Amino acid sequence: MKRIEDRERFTLSKLVSDNLRQYIIDHQLKTGDKLPSERDLASMLNVSRVIVREALRALESTGIIVIRHGEGAFVNSDDTSVILNHLLFFWKMSNERIEELFELRQLLEKTAIEQIIVNSDTKHLTILENIIFEMSETSDSSAFKELDIEFHKELIKATNNELFTQLTDVVVQYFSGVSHEMDELNRNKVVTEHQLIVDAIKDKNKNLALQLLNDHLQYSLVYPRIS
Repeated sequence: MKRIEDRERFTLSKLVSDNLRQYIIDHQLKTGDKLPSERDLASMLNVSRVIVREALRALESTGIIVIRHGEGAFVNSDDTSVILNHLLFFWKMSNERIEELFELRQLLEKTAIEQIIVNSDTKHLTILENIIFEMSETSDSSAFKELDIEFHKELIKATNNELFTQLTDVVVQYFSGVSHEMDELNRNKVVTEHQLIVDAIKDKNKNLALQLLNDHLQYSLVYPRIS
């Protein structure tokens, strides 16, 4: 890491944060690896421990590191939830981008359906059908909403791609936040659509499954709801 010059002190905290990011990359630190102590970092960068502490807290707020009191600062690269939740905040600030998010969601879920069909993944199909059954049995709107979210998350789990799963969690959370309450008729419609999608996947009818998913999600865009 380069030492911080006196003339740069007006942006010390940010400069230290930038240096720490580069330090993590240069040293190929992984999740769980510990950063040098505040004292050592202050010496390496020629700044006060107060400045180092501020920089570490800034990194913690982004999810890059976690600070454990009495232990130190540790790399947290496996958990992208904080960063993705920052994205969720910005998306909520820019509701005009809803169509772009909708296209992203379509892409992720279509990829998942293709994966399930190719891999003949019955495990995920069983879980999906159990979720559908629970949705059909509940009359509680909040419970129905959570089950509906769980259905779409389970689809993405079939990709076995952790980043896909984490990103989908945030995208689905966004759409659940702009939804309206549903009456019994529309809840039944959601249940039926989910079952038709699963049936098409079981029959390995990819084109039908993708078309059903597209219709299902298009309806949610025109009439925002939980799916």
